[in-house]
Amino acid sequence: MILADFFSGNGAIFEAPRSLYVHIPFCASRCAYCDFHSFQRDRFSTEQRSAYVLKLLNRIERLSEGLAESFETVYIGGGTPTALEDEGFFSLLSGIRSVAGAAVREWTVEANPESLSPAKLEAMVDSGVTRISIGLQSMHDGELNILGRKASATDNRRAIALASTSNLALSADLITALPLAERANAAHHAQGGISSLPETVEYLAANRVGHISLYDLVVEEGTLIKKRLDEGAIFAVDDDEAYEERCAAEKRLESLGYARYEVSNYARPGCECLHNMAYWSMRSYIGIGSGAVSTLIVDSAVQPPQAAGAGNFALRVEEGRDLAAWLDNPDAAAAFSWIGRKDSAFEMIMMGLRCSVGLDEKRFASRFDLPAADLLAGTMLRWKERFSRAEGRIRLDGRGLDLLNRILVDALEEIESQFPCNDGVNS
Repeated sequence: MILADFFSGNGAIFEAPRSLYVHIPFCASRCAYCDFHSFQRDRFSTEQRSAYVLKLLNRIERLSEGLAESFETVYIGGGTPTALEDEGFFSLLSGIRSVAGAAVREWTVEANPESLSPAKLEAMVDSGVTRISIGLQSMHDGELNILGRKASATDNRRAIALASTSNLALSADLITALPLAERANAAHHAQGGISSLPETVEYLAANRVGHISLYDLVVEEGTLIKKRLDEGAIFAVDDDEAYEERCAAEKRLESLGYARYEVSNYARPGCECLHNMAYWSMRSYIGIGSGAVSTLIVDSAVQPPQAAGAGNFALRVEEGRDLAAWLDNPDAAAAFSWIGRKDSAFEMIMMGLRCSVGLDEKRFASRFDLPAADLLAGTMLRWKERFSRAEGRIRLDGRGLDLLNRILVDALEEIESQFPCNDGVNS
């Protein structure tokens, strides 16, 4: 089934999607920790990469024709969008600009330091991009080597310096709790770049980076970093030490005017990522490209979710992950699945609690016809020192955000005990 055709015939039952995600699956090389949907660029010819961009733009144009409202946020992610050749990158920006229109409030492009050039930066500015998110991951050569990053600490500094010459809002990603090349942390950090997380965020703050993401490393099965840890070639960092360094970085960020607005994201006032906030608010969004996901929320103001069939509260669409097959026929491999009441309720709770603004109780009650506080009564009692209720929202404090995964395990068990049937149908 073709998403554009489906939406043109069924769009009235969904909240209008105002956010567009575009996936570029190509990278210059594959990092040691990477479990994302991405491919080394050289596995595909220049012609195939150009064809991918053209098919992306065709799908976006077809889809936009069936939408009643324009997109407010656009996010080009990957993979590495800047790994595209200049011609393909420029075509991508130009095509999206012609479709997205003037209603776009925020347009983000992800970039890696080794492929961010003055020409690409100029094209972003000229096309109306408002924000660039640079995947630094670390400012220390030893850590970058462990992560299998192509860029060095010097490359990272160059990219920040280049980006800061533009009028774009700047965001940077860092990975925390990194393995060590030696058992002694001090020996590992003796040379090779900025030696601590607090010093790294201070450097970024001084270079006009208004948004900083701190992601704890997740060691996935099948990755090179997992293999090296298992072989004893590198060593896991002590959990307490990693947490202490993250807390120190958070204190430094707060002193520099950043606020933690989501479990892993910190921003100066006005620098929050609007696109991600739409995800976390459980708003409809469209994802285009191999492996990209769309989620369309049934509009309860138009009709009850049950009218969509079998207690369906949202529709999720994933485009095919086989890139060769996607290039052959992008429409063929899309998988459609309906999300039932239980899973939809848990997702809304999970997304709400991960943000500092918390879960909107009124919206939850209108959607599921029951109070969130009743559904979570046991969890909130068990973690009463971490929860608060004020101004119609249920929130976690800072320590609660640190313990989010443990709290969500309890929440899921409590929700499952009250929703014996999930509904939802795959197709």
